Amino acid sequence: MPNEFELIEHSKVQNIHVFLIEMHYRSTHLHMDIEIVYLLSGSLNIVTNNKKILLKKGDFIVLNSCQLHELHSKNSALLLIFQFSPKIFEAFFPQINEVYFDTTPIALETSETGRHLLENIIAASQAYFKEEENFSLLCHGFSSIIMFDLMNLVPYKQMKEEKKDQLLLKLERIKRISDYISKHYQEKLLLSDIAKIEALSFTYLSHFFHENFGVTFQEYLNLLRCEKAKYLLIHTESTLLTICGLCGFSDLRYLNSSFQRFYGISPKMFRKQNQDCPNQVNTLKQDVTNNQYIFSKTQSLEKINQLFKPQI
Repeated sequence: MPNEFELIEHSKVQNIHVFLIEMHYRSTHLHMDIEIVYLLSGSLNIVTNNKKILLKKGDFIVLNSCQLHELHSKNSALLLIFQFSPKIFEAFFPQINEVYFDTTPIALETSETGRHLLENIIAASQAYFKEEENFSLLCHGFSSIIMFDLMNLVPYKQMKEEKKDQLLLKLERIKRISDYISKHYQEKLLLSDIAKIEALSFTYLSHFFHENFGVTFQEYLNLLRCEKAKYLLIHTESTLLTICGLCGFSDLRYLNSSFQRFYGISPKMFRKQNQDCPNQVNTLKQDVTNNQYIFSKTQSLEKINQLFKPQI
């Protein structure tokens, strides 16, 4: 599946991404980076590893590379997201690929190490959003310090080679399946097709899919198609019939029933409501497929500086 923040237009430092997001909902997804989630306001539920985790204001959590997770907030939550690739550390810290952090919320301001970690996350974020000369050096330097603090603060396991290989094989399969669905969702797509490609029995793959994606194959496919339909309803003037075909639905009745089930509103009414909304393009970017608002680089820096004194 696509990286969950691919709609962002921030200029990026290689292997590092930073986002300020107002979050309502983000569907089940994974990405290759290690992700730090720091909750600036509100509350947030994270569903991962078949458990629900509640984050409160001031909490942070680490999500490992290729760890499936879903995010949702009853009202809204303001998040600072810091993502970095394990590749950054491989040359001088090769054991990074054996580290698997516990997914446990931690209140950063309750310990000296936590406060130090927060200071560096904020400083790295300010450098990323400012984009001053040679800022990539600052971002990569802070990333190493942040990783050092994480390993002193967050419990983690070092996986044995055999277990690590098994996990990697599973993650590679998950990635292949999600990529295949993302590429072919507009077509008639059956789980039996993927089972043949993966050389697995239909029954095994059905259980594997539900265990690792948290929903059935058909539920996942219908939600993906509905998310694409939401985007087209807002950003194009295409007819419902055209959108139906572009998103892989067999007919309008199927589109309408699926859309109503996931979002509690018909596609026609959804389009009408969003046409009546004020334009926010200059201040804030909306990811309509997942009900989250991604602040621009300038807006992110202003907001962070309001909450924290500039540290660089």
